[in-house]
Amino acid sequence: MKLKFISAIFFALVLAVTSVVAASDKKMSDDGMMKKDKMMAPFGGAADIAYAKNLWKKIEAKGLNTTPANLYVGGPPHGKVREVLEGMIDGKRVIVKRNYGGKGVSIASVMKNRGMYLKAITVMAKREKGYDSDNGDWFWVKYDPKGNIMKNPKKMVLAGRVAKGMPQGCIACHASASGNDLVFTHNKEANAEVVYVK
Repeated sequence: MKLKFISAIFFALVLAVTSVVAASDKKMSDDGMMKKDKMMAPFGGAADIAYAKNLWKKIEAKGLNTTPANLYVGGPPHGKVREVLEGMIDGKRVIVKRNYGGKGVSIASVMKNRGMYLKAITVMAKREKGYDSDNGDWFWVKYDPKGNIMKNPKKMVLAGRVAKGMPQGCIACHASASGNDLVFTHNKEANAEVVYVK
């Protein structure tokens, strides 16, 4: 009888410890799903991908990806030549940067054939208040010229709070912006004026 009682207590204890360990081995992700406890990026999830796909359609419909803008010389991580457009989508600010590169790229060559040199379209889109209060509530995404969401060398989808909390990436770079709200200043003296699309 004593042995059965001790065995029952031991079994209950093992079960309780196992439950605690299993619960601590999981955490809540941004989309509310329970995930195994490992370093999870705050970007590239299913909700980010869905939002980015919908955003691309709205950027195209608004003309933010087809309106020619002021070309200027740039550098990494964006293209050697770039242009910036800005507009409003669903009442929120959206900034589109078209990045050009490749052999023979120059402002003159891009003006002759934008499609040949276009390598990526990077976008900052304001989200609802509280989306990412630490970083101005911006959604970041990098598309290829056809509107497919790109990945970094580690195969991480570049959409959402890209590189939040990391020493390099969209947010870390834009935190150094002299402009307001993680936005770099664009003007004739610094680079080129932004083209506003209504």
